[in-house]
Amino acid sequence: MSVSATSNSTPPQQPPPQNSAFRAAFQQLTSAISSGDLDAAQKAYASLQQATGSSAPQGPMGQLLTSIGNALSSGKLDDAQSALTAFQQAHPHKHHAKPPADGDGDTSSSAPPPVASGSNQIDVSV
Repeated sequence: MSVSATSNSTPPQQPPPQNSAFRAAFQQLTSAISSGDLDAAQKAYASLQQATGSSAPQGPMGQLLTSIGNALSSGKLDDAQSALTAFQQAHPHKHHAKPPADGDGDTSSSAPPPVASGSNQIDVSV
């Protein structure tokens, strides 16, 4: 039996998964900026850079981090706060609920993964 699939379209682009070190460092950064603590914000930004390594975020998140980095390196906490506020207003955070760790959660309402548009052909030969 052979199974082959062909597709005439590309799959939808998914954002790269963010690791927990990145999320923790970003949370520390936003907290320090929001509370007005320049020293803590600079340290959190350095941790964030270490967490991203050579795979720094692109797009709006990358632009935000560049703006914040430039502001913090110049000691301009107000500029970092302004950049963060503008980003948060333009990109409101959406909370994603996680199923319970014991697996007893109802997952029937979860949406299926996105399907690429275009024609897909599946050939199943027995």
